[in-house]
Amino acid sequence: MAEWQSGYAADCKSVNAGSIPTSASRKKMNILLTGCAGFIGYHLAKGLLRNNKVYGLDNLNDYYEVKLKKDRLLELQKLDNFSFFNADIKNTISCYEDINFDFAINLAAQAGVRLSFDSNHRYLDSNIIGFHNFMDYCVKKNISKVVIASSSSVYGNSCLSPFKESEKNLIPASIYASTKLYNENVSKIYAEKYEISLAALRFFTVYGSFGRPDMAYYSFCKDLYLQREFTVFNEGKMSRDMTHIDDIVSGVENVINYVKKFNFYNFEIFNLGNANPISTLDLVNKLEILTGKKALFNFQESLSESSITHADLNKSGNFLKYAPKISIEEGLKEFHDWFVGYHDI
Repeated sequence: MAEWQSGYAADCKSVNAGSIPTSASRKKMNILLTGCAGFIGYHLAKGLLRNNKVYGLDNLNDYYEVKLKKDRLLELQKLDNFSFFNADIKNTISCYEDINFDFAINLAAQAGVRLSFDSNHRYLDSNIIGFHNFMDYCVKKNISKVVIASSSSVYGNSCLSPFKESEKNLIPASIYASTKLYNENVSKIYAEKYEISLAALRFFTVYGSFGRPDMAYYSFCKDLYLQREFTVFNEGKMSRDMTHIDDIVSGVENVINYVKKFNFYNFEIFNLGNANPISTLDLVNKLEILTGKKALFNFQESLSESSITHADLNKSGNFLKYAPKISIEEGLKEFHDWFVGYHDI
């Protein structure tokens, strides 16, 4: 089996792509997108570039393989109307000063719930300080339409399943989740004070091609092919509402259309999930079938993991007409086909 790498290789530098003349029938929006080299950011940028200009921002950090982020960025740089600026939002944002933005989307964050104690400062740097810098930038640039990424992890170990956006007294089970709940609360204050129309999106376990290697489905697939023992938490009895990236992109595009309607303060929280949780053991079984390999388990306990995530999609369906279409079998096959090609198996 080949080494775990792709055929792409290039250093990422600030690139400003040429623009396509604006159609008389449709005005392209200028959209600021932080975290554009991340998993969701990459796919969202591709979707938005069909009808808009995307100005990306990312620091290409080393939380997981930088090469994967560069490969995503290389794909985006092949497209018209995409610009990239290498910067870290934990520092004051000072870029694209000559651009008037119609929309801003913040996906930049320190992800993951299991950082080591010595790395916990990353949550503060990106998810707290960086988030404030993003919101301050929106105020400075008079960007009145904003979308921010939250997470299903804000529900913690809620016993009210499926999870509704209206649920009160949330108690997150990790530092990461706490920062996301903080972001929701702070963004509401910004929105009201500066008359911003803003939507916070609680993503539920997003998966698919060009995904994050730290996510369970990705690492399971890799370990199956390597026939390496892999860690499964809490006896594999946890369930996750796994949502394919194509459904997430479709949902975010619907959110953008919703937010565009308001020319005054408006704040909403939306779940974007699949509403069909799958257990860890069932997930592994489906990956065993796709890979033709048998899993080698190392069972461990984890207090930072929620026992289940399950999105209630009534609000998203009513407000956004959001309706996920991709089954777990179809989505995992799409991911597996990409995985095999990317890693040259």
